[in-house]
Amino acid sequence: MYGDKTWWLVVSCLSLYGCGNLIHNIFNKWQLDPVIVSFATKQVPIYKIPFPSVTICPEIKVKMSQLNFTQAYYDAIAGSLTEQSDPERIGKLLAMMQVCDFSMYDVFTNETYDDDCIKMLKLMKLQQEEIFVVCQWRGEAVNCTEKFRPTLTAKGICYTFNSLSAEDMMRTEQLNTEYRYVTETRNILNWSLDRGYTPESTRGVYPQRVLGAGIGGGLNVLIKANVSDMDNLCSNTFQGFRVMLHMPVEYPELNLRSFRMPLDQEVVVSVIPEVVKTSPEVKSYTPERRQCYYSNERYLRFFRMYSLENCQMECLTNYTIQRCGCVKYSMPRPPDVRICGLTKVKCYKRAATEMLMSRAQMIKLEKPHYKDSCDCLASCTTVRYHIELSQSNFNWKQLLPVAKEFGKSLDGVQISSLVIMFRTEGFIPVVRRELYGTTDLLANAGGLLGLFMGISILSLVEILYFCSIKPLLMWWRGDIGVKQVGPVISYTTEDSPNGKVASYT
Repeated sequence: MYGDKTWWLVVSCLSLYGCGNLIHNIFNKWQLDPVIVSFATKQVPIYKIPFPSVTICPEIKVKMSQLNFTQAYYDAIAGSLTEQSDPERIGKLLAMMQVCDFSMYDVFTNETYDDDCIKMLKLMKLQQEEIFVVCQWRGEAVNCTEKFRPTLTAKGICYTFNSLSAEDMMRTEQLNTEYRYVTETRNILNWSLDRGYTPESTRGVYPQRVLGAGIGGGLNVLIKANVSDMDNLCSNTFQGFRVMLHMPVEYPELNLRSFRMPLDQEVVVSVIPEVVKTSPEVKSYTPERRQCYYSNERYLRFFRMYSLENCQMECLTNYTIQRCGCVKYSMPRPPDVRICGLTKVKCYKRAATEMLMSRAQMIKLEKPHYKDSCDCLASCTTVRYHIELSQSNFNWKQLLPVAKEFGKSLDGVQISSLVIMFRTEGFIPVVRRELYGTTDLLANAGGLLGLFMGISILSLVEILYFCSIKPLLMWWRGDIGVKQVGPVISYTTEDSPNGKVASYT
């Protein structure tokens, strides 16, 4: 008798333990991995996404008539060029040394801050007509000056096509007002990062988009460089252009990803978009669970629209301010922060390296709250432009229309051709979907309870009824009490006057 009870008690405890352990694992999976990334079932046409923003940076940062960088550098080394002898020329040299690939800046040991750096770069920058020859957009000739707008980058003053305006991209009220990082003025029209283009929009949209693949549906640009303005010391002997493709909402950071475009070459860029979307049922999850932020869900101090790149740039800027007391000239700059001079170049480069290493958890920052406060997750809607390059010699002098139109103005120059196009008419996006929702949790937990404990919804209802509802009803009706019922004794007594039988309980 006791052996049977002990056996069933042990089996019940083991079943309860196994069931609870497995349900705990299922709950953890529901908490930690509720989202899966998989391919969509239908192809999406390319006119559903923006054409990439194209940032072009010439390796020639300044005309020789403005500054002979090599000569100025050697004059400064020899001591014949000082701030007392020629302050304007030395100011231009110091500004250029922050932009050039040439990195021998240790000779200047007293330049802690350089607040005039951007002013000098804008003063020395090449004008657009000195760079762009011909521009075509979707097969039609366009004004290069209207399509490409100056942008401040880590490679100096560059020119960007199809970027958002400064008011749509950045929080201008939080930035220094001495200069503008982005000079584009066209505002967003019938488009948002999370929802895309509105269904009723046709031609009136911005950022711009293409309607089809191929050379005729993309961007074609002829760009030039004057041979007389080339300086091999500044560019480490490379001459040509740097080109970066990025999302219109992203601020261009050419140090992270870009490709070089040599002179007298034709470069054809085939763009393959990679689009990640998020299904509506995942939106109710917290950002930590779905591992992404919507464009207006995470507040950034310097940027209005969230993206992973913008978040990382802002985080690096905050850490550089804490580490060095100043910012690199191309970083977002608050009104009360100064621009680092050449003496601080090592400091902000070290700050960037420390941030990269901290993401890989190789070191701990002196101020760890900067890394923790970054929390830079991916965007819930992300577009990446993967590229394939093909390159060949460009015999531009054989182009009769160009030779006739520009004539002697092309003497002493070298021209390159850049073609950017989508490779295919459509793409298959990647979608974040709900992998393990509430229904899956209940189904798995209920299956385990039924397998181990024989419990179902009906049995749970019965337990609830007999343990709570039924006792309450009996108490309400007064059926609950204590009675002692004894045997009924019947007898006849002579003392009874009527001879009746008396019963006693």
